[in-house]
Amino acid sequence: MMSDAHGGGILRAPRICGPVRGNFSPPGSKSLTQRYMMLAALADGVSTIDNPLDAVDTRALAEGLATLGAQVRWPKNGALEIVGVNGIFPSCGILNAVDGGTPARFLMAAACLATGVSTLDGSARLRQRPMQDGVDLLNSLGADVSRVADTQLPLRITPTELFRIGGSCSVAAHASSQFISALLLIAPWLKRGMQVRFEGAQPSVSYIDLTVDCLRQVGVDVVWNSEQGTIYIPPTRLQKFHVTVEPDASSAAYAMALAAIVPGSEITFAHLPRASHQPDMAVFDALIQLGARDCSSEKCAAIGFGKPLKGGVLDASRWPDGSLAVMAAAAFANEPIQIQGLTTLAGKESDRIEAMTKWLRAIGAMVESGVDWIRIDGRSTHAKEISLDKSNTKLVGTFKAPLDTTKNTNFNTVVNENSSRNADTNSQPIHAEIVVNPYADHRIAMSAAVAGALRGGISISDPGCVEKSWPSFWNDWHRLLSGIEGSA
Repeated sequence: MMSDAHGGGILRAPRICGPVRGNFSPPGSKSLTQRYMMLAALADGVSTIDNPLDAVDTRALAEGLATLGAQVRWPKNGALEIVGVNGIFPSCGILNAVDGGTPARFLMAAACLATGVSTLDGSARLRQRPMQDGVDLLNSLGADVSRVADTQLPLRITPTELFRIGGSCSVAAHASSQFISALLLIAPWLKRGMQVRFEGAQPSVSYIDLTVDCLRQVGVDVVWNSEQGTIYIPPTRLQKFHVTVEPDASSAAYAMALAAIVPGSEITFAHLPRASHQPDMAVFDALIQLGARDCSSEKCAAIGFGKPLKGGVLDASRWPDGSLAVMAAAAFANEPIQIQGLTTLAGKESDRIEAMTKWLRAIGAMVESGVDWIRIDGRSTHAKEISLDKSNTKLVGTFKAPLDTTKNTNFNTVVNENSSRNADTNSQPIHAEIVVNPYADHRIAMSAAVAGALRGGISISDPGCVEKSWPSFWNDWHRLLSGIEGSA
C-alpha cells in the first residue's frame, strides 16, 4: 500500500474557462542536469552548467557529490559551477538521496570511486525502491556494496582497487536504466573503461540513449553496437566543459496534454527543440497521434488543439514517466486509450498506475489496469463535448459530477471583467470536490493539475511534493492558465 510521506495542506488546482495560448518554458531538464553534474564532478577543472534544474533531487545529488569532495556552487546568475576531482573523490561520508531514485543510484556508483567508506540512505519511500540490481551490478565488477538493514537502503559502500580497473559486465533485461546510466557515467575513469552487454531488451532504453548523448557531448568516444547489444566506454581524461540544459520535456508534457484537450489552445515551448532527445518528447508524438496539432518551428516545439482526442493503443516503454500526462488527457478523449509498456511505474515515487487509477476513477473515468498497462475511457466524464463559443474565447460543454451523483454541472461560464483571461473565478460552477492524494509523487500532482484545469473541482493534498522536480510549478501553472507570457 502507498502512503503519503509529506504534509502541506490542500490546494485547489486552478481552472480555466478559455483557450490556453502563448509561450511556456519549464525549468531545466532533471535528467540532463543530473547527468552533467556527475560528469562535471569527476572531470578535471571547473565545469559550467547553464539552465540547471534547482530542485530537491538535484540538490540531493549536489550535496552527495560535495560530501565526496567535489565543489558545487549555485551562483545567482542561473549557472551551476562544479570543481571536479579528476576521477577520484577525496572524501566519503553519509550520502542522503532524500526521495530521489536517480540521485541514489548515481551516488551509489560515484561512492565506489571515493577514498573511504560511505553510507547511502534516503527517505522511507526510497528505502522501499529497488536497489539490489545496482548492488549486484557494482559487486560483479569488484565493488564492495552491502545492505545495512533489511530495507533496500541504507547501503555501505567500500571502494576497492579491483573496481577501479573496470572491464565488462552483463546487464539483465529487468535492470533499471538508472543503474546502467550510473555505471556508464563513471566508466571513463576506470583504468580499462567499461563494456556493458545487455541480456535482452532494456526497459527505458531511451534514458540510456540520453546518457550516451551526454557522454559524447562532453568528449567521451562511446561505441554502441546495437546489433551486438554492447556499449563500450573507453578510459578518458575528461576536461572541464560548458553545457546548456534544455527545458525539461518531462515537465513540459503536462502543458502539452493541456493544449491537446482544450479547444483553441496552442502552446510554444521556448528553447525546447522539437528534435530533442529527451525521452518524454515522445509524449508530444503520442498526443499528435491521438489528434493534437503539431505547430512546431525549426527551433521550438509547439502543440495545439486539433480535434477531440481519439482512441488508440500506445507503447510507452521508452517514456513511462511521461505517460502520466497522456493518462490525464485520456480522461477527456472521445474514445478509450490504452497505454502499455509501464513495467517500471510501480517502483517510482509511488505505484503510479495504482495512484492514477484511483483519481481517474474518482472523476468518473472508466479505468482498467494491470501491472504494466492502463486503459482509460473518459467518455463517462463528460455529457457534452467541450468546445469554444462563438467568440472563440470561452469554453462550453457539460461534465458529469463524480461518483455519487448523476447531476450534471454546466461548464459554460462568464469571466469577471477584472479577472485574467483564463483565471478561475467564483462565478464558475464547481463539482463536489475531489481531493487527489499524490502519495508524495510530483508527477501524480502535476497530472491531476491537467484535469483540474479543464474540469474544475479537483484539489491536491500535499501540493509541495512538486518541489522534487519543479519548485515553482504551481506559480508557473497559474501563469500559463492566466495567459501570462514567459512562464517559468
